[in-house]
Amino acid sequence: MATSPTNDPIFRPLTINGVTFKNRVMRSSLGGRVDYYDGSMSEARVAWDRRFARGGVSAIISSNSGIRPDGVAVPGYATIDDDRTIKSWRRLVAEVHQFDCRYIIQLHFSGRQRDIARKEFVDIPAPGATDRPDLLYGLRSRRMTIPEMHDLVQDYARAARRAREAGADGIEIVACNGYILHQFLSSAINDRDDEYNGDLRARARLTLEVLRAVRAAVGRDFFVSMKLSGRDEHNAYTAPLVRAVGNTLADTMELSRWLADAGLDAIHLSQGDSFPHPLVPAGRLPTDDARRVYSAMFYEGTRTRLTFLLLQFAPFRRLFEWNWGRRMPFKRNGVLLPDKIEGMNQDDAAKIRQASGLPLICVGGWQTAGRIREALNMGHCDVVSIARGLLANPDLVHRFARGQDQPERPCTYCNKCAVNALLYPLACWEEARFDSREQMFDEAYSVYKEAAAGA
Repeated sequence: MATSPTNDPIFRPLTINGVTFKNRVMRSSLGGRVDYYDGSMSEARVAWDRRFARGGVSAIISSNSGIRPDGVAVPGYATIDDDRTIKSWRRLVAEVHQFDCRYIIQLHFSGRQRDIARKEFVDIPAPGATDRPDLLYGLRSRRMTIPEMHDLVQDYARAARRAREAGADGIEIVACNGYILHQFLSSAINDRDDEYNGDLRARARLTLEVLRAVRAAVGRDFFVSMKLSGRDEHNAYTAPLVRAVGNTLADTMELSRWLADAGLDAIHLSQGDSFPHPLVPAGRLPTDDARRVYSAMFYEGTRTRLTFLLLQFAPFRRLFEWNWGRRMPFKRNGVLLPDKIEGMNQDDAAKIRQASGLPLICVGGWQTAGRIREALNMGHCDVVSIARGLLANPDLVHRFARGQDQPERPCTYCNKCAVNALLYPLACWEEARFDSREQMFDEAYSVYKEAAAGA
């Protein structure tokens, strides 16, 4: 029997700092190189976000929006690094608002976690918290000077001001998954010998400075959230070769209290100290797809060339798949356990929510109404955010409203969407979910056709 939306916790409105969300499902930040190389916004970006707004979510968190060209993780994403971008963001926000959907712009600076540098920064190490390359790719970095860090703080503030001028309902500051602020926060990454390293308070100094500067730029009446990694799990795929674990849940709980005191409105919980990471996006490592698209990163890091070559041989691909996530609870004897993925972050979310007193947005493979209701009713989180599940079924929220518990063809957590996004259009590339290969490609290209028709 269908649950009436009026009695359903999924459809209970929520107001945070003056912003009312019509239900408890947001679209999480979802990558895809659909914009122009210089960061200008394309019609395809507008069509993508309009599709998800039409699908019934209460809010869309934008794809990562670079606040500065040298901090763009991958070219082809709309940036918010200059006042010239305000006009296009304003138009996108207006399109989304037509569907009673809120729009939150995610402010992003990659730091060391820069997968593909823009042409003008090729062979120039990215600014970061350390001179050491990362464990996954060997992406090069240089330790930022304190004056550079002060400039970065103001760049965040300027980007936040642009978001407000564009009519966005709020912003999300990225401080997770190995990007710049997380590099400073993480005890496993930050190796500085100044006042920005030491105990947790010192490592959190830059993040708190950014939040204070953003608040000064946009005022107290503008929605500001922050995306955090609950746990670093720095050695997730390198143990026992690397023993450092990095920040723990207890560290993030303490940080959340300081952020609440500094004027944060909400926390969006992720996991892991890199992207990708066995904890995010949790699921399979699709090495058969990676052996092709990984060529885009051939020259990017100190480890990428060897990894690319090894990926060309099936035995090494199987070895990578076994190692990736072998210590994670959602795999057993090499077999993926989808039931362990959905809602996997909710226990950590509940503890951070209690510690901070802030509304908690929880990502984690959600796509079943019953599981979402249970998490909301138990107070583990206030909102769930979904990326892959909505990519697979953009009308997921409408299905829930009709009383459907889960889609007929749910996301399989294959992660082909994430891997292929380096070279190919953002789409679900799991052929088993479609009636035919042709249908898969028709669906993948439909947003571009919509964009062309709209233009």
